[in-house]
Amino acid sequence: MKRKLLTLVLALSVLGGAAAPAVSALGADQRLSAVTAKVKAALALDTAAYPEFYGELDEAVLAPTWQLEWNGPDGHISVSATEDGKVLRYYSSADQDAVSPGYSEAPAFPSGDRNSARAAAEAFVKKLLSTGETVSFRDQGRDRLGTSSYRFYGEILVNGLSAGLSCNVSVRCADNKVVSFDRDSLEGSVMGGIPSATAQVGQDAAGKTLRDARKLRLEYELKDPNGRQAVLRYLPEATDEYYVDAASGKLVNLTDAYKDVDEDGGAMFNTSASEPAAAAEATADRAGGLTAAEQAGAVKLEGVLDRDTLDKKARDIKALGLEPYKLSTANYTVSREEDGKVSAILRYGRQVEGSSWRRTVTLDARTGELESVSSSGWLPENAAATRLSNAAARQKAEAFLTSQCPDLFTDTVLYDGTGTTVETRQPFHTFQYAQKANDIFFPANSLYVGVDSTDGSISSYRKEHTEGVTFDSPAGILTADQALDAWLATYEVKLQYVPVPTAVDYSKPEFEKLASFGVRYMHTLALGYKLYRENDFTGIDAKTGEPVIPDWSSDDGTLRYDDVAGHWAASEINGLARYGVGYQGGRFEPNKQLTQADLIVLILSCDGWRFDPQEEGALDRLYDRAYSKGLLKRGERNETQSLTRSAAVRMLLDGWGYGAVAKLNGIYKTSYTDDASIPAAGYGYAALAQGLGLVSGPAYEPQGGMTRAQAAVMLYRLLGR
Repeated sequence: MKRKLLTLVLALSVLGGAAAPAVSALGADQRLSAVTAKVKAALALDTAAYPEFYGELDEAVLAPTWQLEWNGPDGHISVSATEDGKVLRYYSSADQDAVSPGYSEAPAFPSGDRNSARAAAEAFVKKLLSTGETVSFRDQGRDRLGTSSYRFYGEILVNGLSAGLSCNVSVRCADNKVVSFDRDSLEGSVMGGIPSATAQVGQDAAGKTLRDARKLRLEYELKDPNGRQAVLRYLPEATDEYYVDAASGKLVNLTDAYKDVDEDGGAMFNTSASEPAAAAEATADRAGGLTAAEQAGAVKLEGVLDRDTLDKKARDIKALGLEPYKLSTANYTVSREEDGKVSAILRYGRQVEGSSWRRTVTLDARTGELESVSSSGWLPENAAATRLSNAAARQKAEAFLTSQCPDLFTDTVLYDGTGTTVETRQPFHTFQYAQKANDIFFPANSLYVGVDSTDGSISSYRKEHTEGVTFDSPAGILTADQALDAWLATYEVKLQYVPVPTAVDYSKPEFEKLASFGVRYMHTLALGYKLYRENDFTGIDAKTGEPVIPDWSSDDGTLRYDDVAGHWAASEINGLARYGVGYQGGRFEPNKQLTQADLIVLILSCDGWRFDPQEEGALDRLYDRAYSKGLLKRGERNETQSLTRSAAVRMLLDGWGYGAVAKLNGIYKTSYTDDASIPAAGYGYAALAQGLGLVSGPAYEPQGGMTRAQAAVMLYRLLGR
């Protein structure tokens, strides 16, 4: 059970060891006047133009907060602050742009300069920090084309160390005005003072102790999620969360600490498989008849079994234990693949001592063959004594798999099995059986099955299997110790303040009110070492020892390429990639001749479109979007056609709404040296290309070829307009 604190800002009162600031004996009006003056001074607010003001008090048990709001003809300012005037949140609608760019508007690079905006963000936050606090900024995510503000993420350090505190700042691009700010708050959540920042234990010793708490397992993984080649990797085992106490050098288990103070023992942990929402039934207006496409769609449901027949087939699988369940809904889903497969999703329900239990069974809608099962429910308080043991449940699971998928089951070995516990009231035992190759697990090919501990029925079932996988030889791989060294080398052993859950002592006057709210613990801060890193590696390559990067595209949408370093257009290509504009897969191929499909992918990526050529129907969807955006007409599709400079310019300018202007006759004149060779139909486009700086050379070369790099430079210049 890994917990993360979501609200972490240290109160000044914590510095002195108090639990929370004492509630003032002043009246609410006097308190509001005092906090308002402090906030205005901290933010240097001039509120003369706001004739309306409201102050609202959240009189929390331990840490009161104030919500202040100024309203005027040009907008409003909203501030959340503590009793002592510490600003927690700030927002100014008057400083937001009046109109945000819509989806249909032409994308463009943000105005202003990100570095100067960052400096403004840092200066703003610095004036709001408490004694002993500093801020370390980094960019948050990627900028979006057309955005009106830059967003920054900052970590608030205490005595120069991380304490789990953060802040977010948005700065208007046009003039570096801060438009919003928020920071974490720990008022009312931390007990005791801030420990000394001096460690008694060295970093190396702490790192060795943390190393001993880490484990890796050797497994096969698909090198490419859509491929058939399995490679060997060392992957991290799921472990508890630890830190090393910087005073004693002892390894502290944070997971156990939370269990010790959490009386529910994790009872709210959801063990059920997620169920898709029920699909809405669609009705068709048949008054005008059906189109060919609609008729073809109807054909796809030919031969499916009706609801009652499917219900019977599900109930005939006695292991599913559907006798006490009632059928609620039956939905049919049609595969988008060419095989035309139709699945039927049957949803069942029953009441168990006032609690709703659900079971979802998915069948092949034509044959009734079982595809998957999922369930949800909670055990009643008195059911513990009657539960099926984990060993007995495993026997039922294996008997079921033998009957349902004997060939696949024969090739698997038990990989993971989780039993129910009295504390969690989980009703299901779950098991995973995975394929092995060279005596090493390959979990991508697995059978999953769950057993209801109250009646022995099958509560969940699904299978994942890829045919034709080839497996790398285990010869020459790293040892487990070598892999662990490589894995730990991806981390930094970081000294920081660690929030540690600590039981609340209700006998203390400042905490006695918490008893009625069910607050069992707060946090104290301990100086300790933890493992930290920014990169999201998934494991270690068992042969090279290199960290495994999950994907060339980062989670924030930024693209990265391994083939543009040193290229003449690298700056523009990477400038586009920062905004997610470009090609997926880690390679840009800058010198490749530009095709029609290449340019469409590049243009549509400005709208956030992700093109994966491996996806079924991806090219058709790409062109449908291109038609709707006006990049070309349906009869002009020729995805492999190499584009000329004239054709590329036309498509770019049409995509940005310049087409109608470009078609005006007799109003343009270019200074290109080959002006006379520019076709009349494309002359207006050429003139606009020169005026906008898209084509800056002495000659236009309308029939000249284009590379991907040249197209990227043209697009970069267009977005800069």
